[in-house]
Amino acid sequence: MRKADLYIRVSTDEQADKGYSQRDQEDRLRKYCEIKGISIRNVYIEDHSAKSFKRPEWQKYISSLRKSKNNKSGALLLFTKWDRFSRNAGDAYQMINLLRTFGVEPGAIEQPLDLTIPENKIMLAFYLAAPEVENDRRALNVFHGMRRAKKEGRYMGTAPLGYTNKISDDKKKYIAPHEFEAPILKWAFEQIIANNFNTEQIWKMVREKTDGKGRFSKNNFWVALRNPLYCGKIFIPPYKEEQGYFVMGQHQPLISEKMFWDVQDILDGRKRAIKPKIVAMDNLPLRGFLKCPNCERMLTGSASKGKMGIYYNYYHCTSSCGTRFKAEAANEAFVKQLRYLSPKEGMVDIFIEAFIRDFNNKTKAQNSERANIISEIDTLNKRYQNALLKNADGEMADDDFQEVKKLTKGNIEKLEQRLNDLAIVGTEIKDLVASALKKVANIDRRYENGDIEEKRMIVSSMFPEFLEFDGTRHRTQRLNSAITLMYQNTSKLQDKKNGTSLSFLDLSQEVTPQRLELWTR
Repeated sequence: MRKADLYIRVSTDEQADKGYSQRDQEDRLRKYCEIKGISIRNVYIEDHSAKSFKRPEWQKYISSLRKSKNNKSGALLLFTKWDRFSRNAGDAYQMINLLRTFGVEPGAIEQPLDLTIPENKIMLAFYLAAPEVENDRRALNVFHGMRRAKKEGRYMGTAPLGYTNKISDDKKKYIAPHEFEAPILKWAFEQIIANNFNTEQIWKMVREKTDGKGRFSKNNFWVALRNPLYCGKIFIPPYKEEQGYFVMGQHQPLISEKMFWDVQDILDGRKRAIKPKIVAMDNLPLRGFLKCPNCERMLTGSASKGKMGIYYNYYHCTSSCGTRFKAEAANEAFVKQLRYLSPKEGMVDIFIEAFIRDFNNKTKAQNSERANIISEIDTLNKRYQNALLKNADGEMADDDFQEVKKLTKGNIEKLEQRLNDLAIVGTEIKDLVASALKKVANIDRRYENGDIEEKRMIVSSMFPEFLEFDGTRHRTQRLNSAITLMYQNTSKLQDKKNGTSLSFLDLSQEVTPQRLELWTR
């Protein structure tokens, strides 16, 4: 009596869990063996694709044949149809030859073929090629469907870092910003633009912020920084004669297009800011911002262990000049001087009023021009409406009406273009200025209470040039222009109150005239 192994395969996990395909195949194969008098040796049930033979149960079957390869007893391998065996003609022929080396003859009970007859190989080729063609056609249809969806601005597939997959009310899939990942990723882009830390350090800070949660692996993070998806763009790859190009996505971007390309420039090394990329300890927030007063080199920072096992922090030069300052003294001096820069009581309101008044004066002409353009557009629209009525009443010929329409519409389009080119004066400018100035008004408290990252951001934003410390006070070449303006006005208020001259712009007698001194009270 001949022996047979039964091979049962379904296409998907869903068929294996919910369908009756497995049981139906097994029932038909067992009845066939019963009728033909064939004994069943093993039953292999598979739920993997037939695109290749890398299937767990199939590998188990081949392994069992190899262990008994010297026992060529003429066994059969039975399945219902050839597409249960394979959907790849090339792989199928190779596997049939391999099975024959083990003395196994494959056969489909519903598509029987006597392969000893040469002409039957044509039918075998058809049985094997038909499923492969079906697979290829289905894959091509899916490919073109996904490409069309991409051209329409829809992102296909699993949502990338910073986004999550969602389904709209009309059952369409889309991606939306992830409430946890999106703000952190946006923050990372902003940090690269600020250029206070290198990308590796920013990633480590991201990991600290997420506490290991989310999908912020190093690879995901680096891929995200290069992905134009985050500025609203979707890339359509080249296909045949069609060149690759970008389209505007339907999803909500996390950053502006300008920010994305600025980040690419920084990552590619084409644009570098002056600000240092320094890792600073909590006790050395000014590390990387202090310049040696003797040799012009940058001061570094480190901790030294004292006799009692206590660590003392210092800012020091790496050259032989021997410049060295206690970090505690330099940090305290900086806080005192920063406190002096904070606007005095009432200064914020005065500055806001002055800013709005100056802003309105500078935009007065612009607003007047906008009003004139709007008036002209209104006049042209009325002229067009009159011509339309005359044409409808028969008082104006069609040719004359078309000429009036062409001229009027053309002039309206030109005026609208001029209108769009003019910057719109925001009605919320006062609130925006007030919000920003409130942060500046408390800059000293924000610095003292902030973490190391916020402290360094404050220093880098206020002082475009490096600081010099002489053991008592800090000096700098230049302040942020906005800070300088507020400082000047703050000093004037202080002068009126105390009758003294403490303007920040007063040059110290202890340094060269090119530097500005951060005064302390």
